[in-house]
Amino acid sequence: MPKKILIIDDDYNIVKKSREELLKAGYAVATAFNGRDGIETLKQEKPDCILLDLVLPDESGFRIAQEIKAIPDFTETPIIATSLKHEEIDKHIAAKSGITVYIEKPIDYKRLLFDIKDVLGV
Repeated sequence: MPKKILIIDDDYNIVKKSREELLKAGYAVATAFNGRDGIETLKQEKPDCILLDLVLPDESGFRIAQEIKAIPDFTETPIIATSLKHEEIDKHIAAKSGITVYIEKPIDYKRLLFDIKDVLGV
């Protein structure tokens, strides 16, 4: 059974491209376009890894990451954050929020796939 990745991002084009790249690499993919839907999809789909945009329309991705880590079933689920924010302080806040890997946009998909394999230990 393939590992499942949940994409939480409000940019349709990024979700589409990320989904294509992940499917091509052999992953199962679930998607959500805002933080609240992301939390609900997380509970239903039980992904192995989460690809989380830090700037969402309804809530900060940092806050969503904290909520995810507060759910007992997902405390160990790796979160890969994507963001247009390139400041060191954002990377620091990401680490404090339970985010495993921080990737700046535009997404380098070769790096993303490497990071996913790394956090999943495959």
